[in-house]
Amino acid sequence: MSAALIAFLRARLDEREAAAAAAGGTSETWQAWGTGIYSASSADDDDAPPLVTTGPEVGGSDEDAARAAHIALHDPAQVLREVEATRGLLRQYAAPETGERPADALGRYVAGTQRTAVEMAVRHLAQAHAGHPDYQPEWRP
Repeated sequence: MSAALIAFLRARLDEREAAAAAAGGTSETWQAWGTGIYSASSADDDDAPPLVTTGPEVGGSDEDAARAAHIALHDPAQVLREVEATRGLLRQYAAPETGERPADALGRYVAGTQRTAVEMAVRHLAQAHAGHPDYQPEWRP
């Protein structure tokens, strides 16, 4: 796997992390109610939770409610967890032969097998960004 693919994925993760941090970071958990998106993390017991964004109109369509539910699945805290999980996978690829494995042929075989599996997973993750102008077709799994 090329260093360019790793750099490409790290850049996409940095973009997602920056956007999530700007939108509330780890303190923001969103939920959809009707066509609106509300901050579940900031709700007081006595008040309705703060509105993050709303659909085109109060009492909107089922499609508007479905869009709101989809947006809520991408709350900042969730995005940051996904970014960290993916970075963990990239770290696993970058240093697959560290740890407490024996430094013999079996240990090298196990490390090589793990590296191949991680490489395939990274290629699949990168494919989600195939529409990005920097994505390279040879990175496809």
